[in-house]
Amino acid sequence: MTHEFLKIIESYKRASKKNTRTVLATIVHVEGSSYRKEGTQMLIDEYENITGALSGGCVEKEVIRQADSVFSTSCPKVFKYDGRFRLGCEGSIYILIEVFRPSDVLLHLIDDAIQQRKTFSLSCSFLTDEISKPDFGTSFEFNTITIYHPNYKKETNNRIFTQKIESLNRLCIFGVEHDAQKLSQMANFLGWEVIIIGSEYSSVNGSDFPFAKSVLTMKPEDLDQSLFCKNTAIVVMSHNFSKDLRFLLNTITTKVKYIGLLGPVHRREKLLNAILDTDLMIDDLVFDKIYGPAGISIGSKTPEEIALSIMAEITSIWRTNQKEVEYACSSGSK
Repeated sequence: MTHEFLKIIESYKRASKKNTRTVLATIVHVEGSSYRKEGTQMLIDEYENITGALSGGCVEKEVIRQADSVFSTSCPKVFKYDGRFRLGCEGSIYILIEVFRPSDVLLHLIDDAIQQRKTFSLSCSFLTDEISKPDFGTSFEFNTITIYHPNYKKETNNRIFTQKIESLNRLCIFGVEHDAQKLSQMANFLGWEVIIIGSEYSSVNGSDFPFAKSVLTMKPEDLDQSLFCKNTAIVVMSHNFSKDLRFLLNTITTKVKYIGLLGPVHRREKLLNAILDTDLMIDDLVFDKIYGPAGISIGSKTPEEIALSIMAEITSIWRTNQKEVEYACSSGSK
């Protein structure tokens, strides 16, 4: 949900320039099932403009109504939305609403963490009572620095909900053709940070890929290996066998979770056999993260459909890994 949080921050900055007041609404507790989960946030300004959503569209009007008292009193509040009767979901959500007026120091820390791809945490202090209370609110923790909400109390009986804001998921696309443009657009829509990588002979620039954070052209051997971290996916789609092979040889042993190969099965096998014929000492487990043909089978024909199938496959892998981590944490596994 990092990209949703960043949209909230950007909306706040625009509102602040106009001296427009804003409040932040956060789902801090869920009983039963709900459309969105704990940590989902929405920004509301004093003119009832919103950024983000706490549901499929059913909760937002009530949140705006409940926010009126927070704008009037500046006192945070929690209210319960019973989805059993209003949403059709078999559960209820508790929503914390608070004045959102982050300091310049906090905004700088957020921007720096995002640029440096560092994780930070949000901790919401609340009670599951439908009350207003001054010491409700959200604090931010950055490594050794903590920015507390205005009425923070160290000793409190309040409940605490904490969530991590991870670095943006990153998609590195090796290729600069039309289908790469469509994939970058789809990934950007889903909140991914997109890096386009072309060979040293590519004639391409940022205007060709408006949805990408950056466009790089270089020899695969000169790639910055820090691009390929644990929350990175790679799609190889240059349509040139030798270029794809050079790129794979320089990225296959990195920490990325996914490497997708465009093209039929026999092309994938040819690429993998060429890699095995090298002197590289590659652990067999590395090949488990290679998917080819990239994308789930939905009968894709157009570049847009191919992009959809690839991002669906990547999303499935990311969510599966996330569930495994959550299960390990809840069961006490190391």
